[in-house]
Amino acid sequence: EEEMARRHEEELKKAEEEMRAMKDEERKKVEEQRRIKKEREEREKLALVEREQKNDRKAAAIKYLDDATKGFNTLASAEYEFPDGHFLLRCIQPEAWKSDEEKAQPGTVLAATTILLGGQKIILHWGLRQGRRGGWTAAPEGTWPPGSTKMKDGKAVQTEMQPLEGGMAKALEIKGLPEGTSGVLAVLHLPEAEQHMQWLGKPGGGDMYVEVAETRSSLGLAKHVSKVAQEMAGWIVEREMEYGSWTLMHRYNYGSELVYSTCGSDEYAWAMMYVWMRYSQLRVLDWQRSYNTQPRQLSHAQMTFVTNLAKKYRELGSLQWEIRLAMSCVGRGGSAGNGQQIRDDILVILRHDRSWGHGSMMEDWHQKLHNNTNPDDVIICEALLVFWRGNGNIQGYRDHLNGNGVTRERMAAYQQPVRAEPTFNGHIKDTMIWELEKYGRLLRSVHLGTDLNESYDRVRGYLDGDTRAKIDGYYYARNSNHPLQDQLWAAANSRQGLMKQLKGGVNDDQARDLLFLDIALDADVRRVVESGKAYFDGSIASTLSALRATALALSLSEGDQETATQLRNIDSELDKVSQKIAHTGESHEVGLRCAAAMTNAKNILTSIIDRFHRSMDSISKGLGRAFNAETEIVDIFVEEAIRGSPAFVLSMLLRKAEPEVRRIAHLGPYSVISPFHEETTGPVYTYAHLKECQGATVPKGSVIIADVCGGDEDVPDRVGYVIIGSTVDVLSHVAVRARNEHHGLIACLDSDEMSRIKALKGSTCKAKLEGDNFHIEVVEHSQESSEALKQAGKVIKRVKSKGLITPPSGDLKASRMLSDKNLPEKASGSLVSRVSSGNLPDFESIMKRTPSMSIIPEKQLVASWAIRPAAYTTELVGSKSLNLQRLLALEISDWIHIPTSVTIPNGAMKKVLNDEANAELKKKFKELRTTANRSESGDVSFCPELRKCIMDLSLPDGLAEALRGVLDELGCEDIDGSLDGTWKAVKGVWASLWNERAHLARRKLGLTVEEVDMAVLCQKVVDADYAFVIHTHNPITGDRDEIYAEVVVGLGETLVGNAPGQAMGFTVKKGEKLQPEIKSFPSKAFALKGGKYIFRSDSNAEDLEGFAGAGLHDSIPIEENHKVDIDYANEKIVNEETFRTTLMTGIARIGMEVEQVMGGFPQDIEGCFKDGEFYVVQARPQV
Repeated sequence: EEEMARRHEEELKKAEEEMRAMKDEERKKVEEQRRIKKEREEREKLALVEREQKNDRKAAAIKYLDDATKGFNTLASAEYEFPDGHFLLRCIQPEAWKSDEEKAQPGTVLAATTILLGGQKIILHWGLRQGRRGGWTAAPEGTWPPGSTKMKDGKAVQTEMQPLEGGMAKALEIKGLPEGTSGVLAVLHLPEAEQHMQWLGKPGGGDMYVEVAETRSSLGLAKHVSKVAQEMAGWIVEREMEYGSWTLMHRYNYGSELVYSTCGSDEYAWAMMYVWMRYSQLRVLDWQRSYNTQPRQLSHAQMTFVTNLAKKYRELGSLQWEIRLAMSCVGRGGSAGNGQQIRDDILVILRHDRSWGHGSMMEDWHQKLHNNTNPDDVIICEALLVFWRGNGNIQGYRDHLNGNGVTRERMAAYQQPVRAEPTFNGHIKDTMIWELEKYGRLLRSVHLGTDLNESYDRVRGYLDGDTRAKIDGYYYARNSNHPLQDQLWAAANSRQGLMKQLKGGVNDDQARDLLFLDIALDADVRRVVESGKAYFDGSIASTLSALRATALALSLSEGDQETATQLRNIDSELDKVSQKIAHTGESHEVGLRCAAAMTNAKNILTSIIDRFHRSMDSISKGLGRAFNAETEIVDIFVEEAIRGSPAFVLSMLLRKAEPEVRRIAHLGPYSVISPFHEETTGPVYTYAHLKECQGATVPKGSVIIADVCGGDEDVPDRVGYVIIGSTVDVLSHVAVRARNEHHGLIACLDSDEMSRIKALKGSTCKAKLEGDNFHIEVVEHSQESSEALKQAGKVIKRVKSKGLITPPSGDLKASRMLSDKNLPEKASGSLVSRVSSGNLPDFESIMKRTPSMSIIPEKQLVASWAIRPAAYTTELVGSKSLNLQRLLALEISDWIHIPTSVTIPNGAMKKVLNDEANAELKKKFKELRTTANRSESGDVSFCPELRKCIMDLSLPDGLAEALRGVLDELGCEDIDGSLDGTWKAVKGVWASLWNERAHLARRKLGLTVEEVDMAVLCQKVVDADYAFVIHTHNPITGDRDEIYAEVVVGLGETLVGNAPGQAMGFTVKKGEKLQPEIKSFPSKAFALKGGKYIFRSDSNAEDLEGFAGAGLHDSIPIEENHKVDIDYANEKIVNEETFRTTLMTGIARIGMEVEQVMGGFPQDIEGCFKDGEFYVVQARPQV
């Protein structure tokens, strides 16, 4: 018992000791955690202070640069960030330097740094770059800042940077650089810092640099091509054309360097990368020049390059379309092992026939492969397989080589030439076929990235199960020759899975190979569609399914481009239409919806094609010339790039689908926009874009055929018919002008028919419109058209304010005393009565006049800067303002709202020009105006300078106060913040008097600009759900008892400005019972929203007979509208019949009531619908 008691006591003591130890441990642990937390908090506080100090120092440096830049323009700037601060470079040039010659002179360089390191010395080690080449050159002594010294090597100068006031940064200035200097190179030297910190160059490697003069590309690249891309072009051409030794390996290594050092997020730099790689792929560039490259070196360089491209693909969503194009031109490459295997496996093949010694084809090829393997070897291997499978088929061998561009001359020109032809040994035939098939797979895996089987095998192991099943499904659908739409959906679904995995947690190597598989799938689908072998029954259900799959697939290739969302909306809308067909069958309405969706798709394709041309056209021509490429290759480069892109498949399928959809929609090949029923005879002219014919002189009765119409073109006088290949709204400005100028405007929406009539180029033809049918008959063929017609079948188609506010004069509401008797017979300016009689002056008599901008009619001279509707008169405002005055005076129904409006009257611009502050501008304006009046017909070269004169006008105090009053009237809450934008918008409207098309239209009528007054109608923008335009007499049929109207989603600028696609068009017979008949469903890809306030052109020539003024002048919002993509599958006017009918009926009632209020004259009305309310924003006589 005692023993047990003793042991129990010991156990208790032990337990107490353990408890104390545990408590001590816990206490120490808690204390340690507190200590760590405190240290972390102190570090975070210190880091925060350091960040704030770093930002404060940077702000001080930027302030120094900004202060030094006053009175100068910034030519170029560069910013580099280091752990201890920033280094900033800026080149400035005097504002007075305007000409290209002046801008080519070197400017002043400002350098500032926030790296202080406790006051240590910071020395700028700098030199000059002369021209586009070379490196460091020391600047002449006269350019050195005080205290500078020249380095012994003669290549650089060192200058200590001096503290700025406040000690937050250091800076220096370099002036007077010699002519021919293109840039300043720099590194920072910190002699008192730790050794690893003493030299700071560009983060990531290289020298810091700033451009000091505008350099024009010696390659003739267009001005819109970025400076980054232009500089890249010079470097690339220098290496490709001037280096003695150069191979594919060097090309890919330099490509990798540019990807990380230069391209950034520059669209044109990536276009440059693609064009360069494409010219390499086309064999325009040497694959090997005076340098032997081992296969393992080439495959490693290749793989590094495409891996870097894949990294950038994941980082740069908006540039994915260009990066994938560049990747498609480069093989995947491989590890050093892959490259070495090329050398090793050819030796195995050689051992099968001892006679293949020196001088044999196989030995020649072996020597080439050892030293310079390239993509030609894939073709050679394929040709050898043709030879062996054909029991020594030497002609088949030759044909395969020649058909793929590997000629005997090319093979003989290799560094290790291949001159002999293969010999056949029958007893090793099967062995050779097996060996060459295996060797071909190895070559393709290195040199080609788009082989589908190789690409799939490479990623199969880490593909997620669902995507793997989808790709297997594509293989099954293709190999079993399933219907085309099934194959397209299998491929699109597979690619969706790949894109999803690409965005997930894969490493760079996996991302590269997944992207190559995606490119391979896309290429395989294109081959299927182009071959025409896949079964396709042409039914509407199959057609819509194929279009949906292709639109979805193309959206995957577009990355973050807005077209990607638009294409997904096409898929969604066609899905809704397909469901409707499944429930109710084919119908006219379904056909119209299909046609609208296809029109939308065509317009999306047009924007993609325009992007290709904008990005690549100048670059491909500049590089092509520098590379001495054949003219034919250069001329069709962009066209072939488009044909090889994912967009081409959708283009082909739209053409296949067009006949069936137009049949259901009851649409012929032609859509009449502006009817003209006279027979004409004259030559046929063809253009890619209608704007190309502006200012041209053509014979009477000519037919102009253009692929694209932008909506604001001015067509040459005396034209009979204009045929366009793109849709245009019936009520767009170009259509209004066509009706006013009495020529036919017709859209040809059938690609086969368009090809047929374009083949008539140069021929003399009779043309006539009968109903919806356009007939064109050749009177006399041109030689060119005869040849074109022969080839036509072969063509592949394809606080309010701190300042004074002066309210507008007059009452806001027009007086009831303004009855019909008091109002002008026609709501337009005084110019109508003066020249609308038809007795227009000839141009010679106009030239004898000496109109002056100084002469201002008395009523305009004494008028307020801004007036309300009650003060509107024909001398002061145009027809837009006058008609709104009339609507207000005669009080249309309460359910039709009119936004608050005030007008800056006629003569205001002349008064501003006469202000003393604008004396110099007035003098220049007068000189330019005289030049304009004496110019040749069609000359518009002076228009930009005249517009610039107006945009440079200074704002008089009185007008500034009046503009504040205008903004106050319109309900603006931030008048001071909006004043600059308002003044800019007003000037923009005035400047549009000198739009090129406005000048050409005046010249056509024989008017000078002094005879055209310009008021500015100021309104608050109704941020509309829908906008509409009404013509109260059907402009197509001429029926006075029928209204024609068009509706778009959002603001009306997409309608009157003819944004791509169609509006919803409908007609309504006037009467008690209104029954709208739909003529077209909407197909515009985007809507416009926002704008706040709009300043509309209101000239007295807007509705002048014989003068197509509609749309010649600009209306400008104070804030730029923003685009919103439209998903018609969820849009009420498309899917809700009751809502659509109510909207159309309301629009028709507005048309009838406004026409009645205006004395029965036909009206052209613009309005909108917002939150259940209708608005009329302007009305004028219908021309």
